[in-house]
Amino acid sequence: MQKKDILRIFRRVIKVFKGVRRIGENLFIYSPLVLPLHKYWIVRIFNAFCLRLQLNLIVKILRLKNPILWSYIPNAVEFLGKWNEKISVYHCVDELSANPLIPAVIREIEEEYLKRVNVVFASSQSLFQNKKKFNLNTFYMPNVADFDHFNSAISNETVLPGDLAEIPSPKIGFIGAISRYKLDLNLIGEISRNHPEWSIILIGAKGEGEKEAELGELENRKNIYLLGGRAYNSLPAYLKGFDVCLLPNLINEYTRNMFPMKFFEYLSAGKPVVSTRLEALLEFSQYCYISSSSVEFEENIIKALREDSQTLKDIRINLARQYTWEKRIAQMSEVIEARL
Repeated sequence: MQKKDILRIFRRVIKVFKGVRRIGENLFIYSPLVLPLHKYWIVRIFNAFCLRLQLNLIVKILRLKNPILWSYIPNAVEFLGKWNEKISVYHCVDELSANPLIPAVIREIEEEYLKRVNVVFASSQSLFQNKKKFNLNTFYMPNVADFDHFNSAISNETVLPGDLAEIPSPKIGFIGAISRYKLDLNLIGEISRNHPEWSIILIGAKGEGEKEAELGELENRKNIYLLGGRAYNSLPAYLKGFDVCLLPNLINEYTRNMFPMKFFEYLSAGKPVVSTRLEALLEFSQYCYISSSSVEFEENIIKALREDSQTLKDIRINLARQYTWEKRIAQMSEVIEARL
């Protein structure tokens, strides 16, 4: 067990002891106890048992009657019908079976869940096409962003963080987990070697449920800045200082089915986005720079630095304004209410 796994368990236990927290008139939050070591079958059995006990207790404490069962993971299949729910929803945002950190049995569990739930929301076109084979009540709902939060990057009141201000421009940045199965670390290294005049800034924890990513030369290059994770509230300030935002993802089964949440977060700040050829972004190709090779990725960064203008910033921001949580929840609510 790694140190970060122990810390995650400790933080989870602290949240459990906080119990059910009321944060609105009819909104409650509870963080159940689950161990992060899902690769071990005994841990999966323990988690399922504990989760069942905890949720049954919460249902009784809050006196929930005919609730809506909404889950992002297919493991919730075991709860279908347990509380006489009005409707069940699977909000599918990843191809979990393609995640190397998740047990292969998840594919069978997901297929059963897909067949039995009332509604499926899929966050990418490829997920939509895959999941509707099992459930015709599947709807394409791409990921969105907290627009107001990330749009604050353009405010004069938003101050550049000190550690970012010290880094020379142009600043080419990425925000997100530094994960080996998601990011093309070789691509990042190649860009760094070819353009020592660029400052490449990576903000995010190394590894995501895996052993820390082996970054190799990236940790030794003078123009690569690994700033580590940063608080959510501080991210607009970091975006403010980026000249170009990156989505340097590997292209594999996992990323072919994902819609990067960072896309609309970047656009909310008006920033140019250079991405590898992620299928989910092809419908938005006129709003970003999509690259089919490392050479094109590099060329697109140069274009983004040269072509950026207030007009382009306004176009990006106006697009992001259409993809907010408020609008997405309204659309999802309409689908659900029609089936109640």
